[in-house]
Amino acid sequence: MTRDARDDLAAGIAAGATCTIVGHPFDTVKVLMQRRASGGAVLSALGTSRELYARRGVRGFYAGVAAPMIGASTETAFNYVAYHRARAYALGGESLGASSATRRAAASAFAGAVAGAAMSVILTPFELVKCRTQVGFGNGSVMRCASDVVRAHGVFGLFRGFSHTTIREVACGAAYFCAWDVTQSLIPRARLGAFDSASAALDAPREALAFEAMAAVACGGASGVIAWSAALPLDNAKTLFQCSNPGDAHDLPPMKLLAHIYRTKGIAGLYAGARPILARAFPANAAQWLAFEAASRALHDRRQRAVADDDRVDA
Repeated sequence: MTRDARDDLAAGIAAGATCTIVGHPFDTVKVLMQRRASGGAVLSALGTSRELYARRGVRGFYAGVAAPMIGASTETAFNYVAYHRARAYALGGESLGASSATRRAAASAFAGAVAGAAMSVILTPFELVKCRTQVGFGNGSVMRCASDVVRAHGVFGLFRGFSHTTIREVACGAAYFCAWDVTQSLIPRARLGAFDSASAALDAPREALAFEAMAAVACGGASGVIAWSAALPLDNAKTLFQCSNPGDAHDLPPMKLLAHIYRTKGIAGLYAGARPILARAFPANAAQWLAFEAASRALHDRRQRAVADDDRVDA
């Protein structure tokens, strides 16, 4: 069965929104830790969380959430569309079932990298506003932060850090979707690929649906941890660059900035904020894939029922 791009868009919106709701508090703590580590301040994830709660309350953990809620929903939707189309191209029309495990994994890594590069255009402005709002720019207001950037640097100022975001997304996308492909293939009789084959059952038994949901949670969460473990130094560089201004110490190209961080802060500097982001990675990505698979199945089943009803009417 050929995947429907409209279904991927709709399911991706649901997945992106779900991931943001679950993961944003962890991300806020991560950004604050990355910013402080660059200035020499060392505070644990728990200490940062306590300080943030004392200063801003629960709402502080969701500072800047409007930007990623819109950006992540849009980005995730188009990301799934781009990923599935690029993977189909990489497989050259060969079905998933007929492909070897190595070929599928390579195709998924390629497609994830392509999708990540494509989505960076959408993601960069939202990432910039999110990060700057999380560390206090615009007094916690997304709109005020965005307008301040435009006022100071013009509309193209919102795309500050595009190259940093692109490199992170390419690495993260390749690792993420490759890990998803490999982990789900290790689960016996996993039904995660049901929507890529012609065997998707319309009225699957509850046991199969429950197994599919658990597999989505396990594989999605594991994929998130693997991808963020690989991409965190790149994310750290992106955060520092987007939270800096032209002429600042962190106003450097991606690789030079990574070298600067390593020179000044060592490995610990490259992995600043690792605890909250890795703590976030499993539940947020588990929720994302669970939402995507559930929405995909609901949309797919609705289409099948519509076709079945049309066939009955014609008969």
